[in-house]
Amino acid sequence: MINKVTKLTNKVTKLTRFWQGRLRPRTLPPLFWHIGVPNFGDDINPALYEELCGRRLRLATDRRVPHFLGMGSILAAATESSIVLGAGLIKPANVKRPLKVVSLRGELTRQHLGITEDIPLGDPMVLVSQLMTPERGGDIGYIPHVSELRGIRDRIPPNIKLIDVRRQPTEVVREIGRCSLVLSQSLHGLIVADAFDIPNLWIAPSKKMMGGEFKFHDYFSTLDAPKEKHEFSFELLANPTRSLASVGRFKGNKAEYRAILRDAVQRGLPE
Repeated sequence: MINKVTKLTNKVTKLTRFWQGRLRPRTLPPLFWHIGVPNFGDDINPALYEELCGRRLRLATDRRVPHFLGMGSILAAATESSIVLGAGLIKPANVKRPLKVVSLRGELTRQHLGITEDIPLGDPMVLVSQLMTPERGGDIGYIPHVSELRGIRDRIPPNIKLIDVRRQPTEVVREIGRCSLVLSQSLHGLIVADAFDIPNLWIAPSKKMMGGEFKFHDYFSTLDAPKEKHEFSFELLANPTRSLASVGRFKGNKAEYRAILRDAVQRGLPE
């Protein structure tokens, strides 16, 4: 019964998010992002780009016409009409050549696209620190991948704050910002923690997670150093080792990266 209620709730949430994006004025530039199981890293797309770029956007529903392709492992959804704003691949794959690539998530994605020219690399979520100031609390947060949430809530140690990625995206970001240490199986959980200078541990992806480690190493290619992988265990949650935690430093210039994205969105789309 609980599973049926959860599935129904997720379906209603998905439909709500879809129509909220689609029913915006048709005069607004279209942005494509993934709308699936509620997940803050996907759901934050329109708000993040609007804040970064100073322009309202609507959901792209026809990818045969020019549109922006947003953040996430959605590059396989690109068409010859896509203008890519920091997306990446979920795994090595042959994709259609986009209309234009403004930026990509990381070096692995760039290599698999065969792009040799110098373009900005970085997941746009690294810029969240340009938009929000963390509250700097003392929580120890655990961010499981959305596929791992079922059945885990009642087993979380009492000293750990479970951060549910299905919640409202800006609230998830705020919860991460209240932590002094983050353990994350979610890529965007790690990215937000790094952006806020919060020490974090990378929890290895489970077999349920599509693409395995590819997207993580794609992101790590834009940092000063890769992250060490830690296998999940409740013992690790109960006694996280702070000395193993790290903060990944983005190798690019955040102000310049934001300006590049803003300029692309402000210029708009070709007719």
